[in-house]
Amino acid sequence: MKLLTKTSLYYILFSVPVLIISAILFYYFLLHEIGESNETILESRVKIIENYIKNKNDSLLKVLENNNEVFVSEVEENNLMPQNIKDTLIFSDIQKEDVAYKMLTENITINEKYYKIKVLKSTIEFDELMEVVSVAFITLLLLLFILIYFINIKISKILWQPFWFTLDYIKNFNVTTTPTISLKPNNINEFNELNTSINQMTLKMVSDYQNQKKFTENASHEFQTPFAIIKGKIDLLLQNQKLDEESLHLLISIDETTNRLSRINKSLLLLSKIENRQYEHSDNVLLLPLIEKCKALNEDFILDKNIKFSIEDSEELYFKINYELCYILFNNLIQNAIRHNVENGTITVLIKKNSIAISNSGELNPLNDKIIFERFEKNGTNSNSVGLGLSIVKEIAEVYNINISYSYENKLHVFTLHQLA
Repeated sequence: MKLLTKTSLYYILFSVPVLIISAILFYYFLLHEIGESNETILESRVKIIENYIKNKNDSLLKVLENNNEVFVSEVEENNLMPQNIKDTLIFSDIQKEDVAYKMLTENITINEKYYKIKVLKSTIEFDELMEVVSVAFITLLLLLFILIYFINIKISKILWQPFWFTLDYIKNFNVTTTPTISLKPNNINEFNELNTSINQMTLKMVSDYQNQKKFTENASHEFQTPFAIIKGKIDLLLQNQKLDEESLHLLISIDETTNRLSRINKSLLLLSKIENRQYEHSDNVLLLPLIEKCKALNEDFILDKNIKFSIEDSEELYFKINYELCYILFNNLIQNAIRHNVENGTITVLIKKNSIAISNSGELNPLNDKIIFERFEKNGTNSNSVGLGLSIVKEIAEVYNINISYSYENKLHVFTLHQLA
């Protein structure tokens, strides 16, 4: 839910109870004011009738009495009653129903004669008053909703414009391609604080990225030189005919350890480059030729274990990915399938329309899918494994939005990949 929509919802949720209470108070206030107004009118009419009686204006009195608005009668002194105002219902011959009236009964004395005067005035009925208040309330509520809606649109276009600009900048920011710019200040303090924090953060990210990139490039160059020197000197020593068998075994062990250390260094540097998004270019890579290339490059290892390697493709499948990284991804998976396979085992690559699955025979127990992609996590005792192959696979997959999953089916270890839209 958008912020403005949620804000509008809160406005409405808090406004409705206030309006309902206001409508109820308005109803009772209106009822009270109408009642007081009617009483004032009735008292005024009593004064007018009193003047008519004093002036003996019987014709006007008869007109009022014929309209059923005034009743005047003489009474004895002992029948005098105090002033009384009440609501009553009187049947209307015209409307054919009872009509609400307010009636004032009062006694007056004129020329030592006592008169009883009843004055009536029709009043608005409660249901009519409720109808008026309800219509007014609903109209006000609709106007409020419309007002909130248009105000929010106006706020969204004007007040929140700096925020949308900042949000677009964050969405499109890429530490490898986005030029370093400073978000401009505006007249809203909170947005200024946000922009200041983002400026500081992006500058730090770019600086860290540049330092990390420089370190990776330097390390890649500097580490390979000592490894090459050590490797060359070991090769020279191995050619020495005077070495005894024990020294020869030690040198072979050192050579193997150096090779393993070189592979670890290359793998860690590759992980660092992938994490820092240093592979910018992407291609539409057709997977079948790439898998065949990986198979050909690992043919010796496949023959060494007499593994049956088969490729089944029902559809052409492309991945949007850097070609070099795509090769590393599938080569690591195939090498992993070979390394942890058994003699006379099988490897099957199944290419479908939206996914590719690489399955291999091996240990007769499923692997722990929660840790197999962790760094330096080994799934066997193979000394040639440095424990980084599947970590590199996972990192490449995450960068290019490729979902990779592991399952154990029919005594086969299966890695399935498909690229998300």
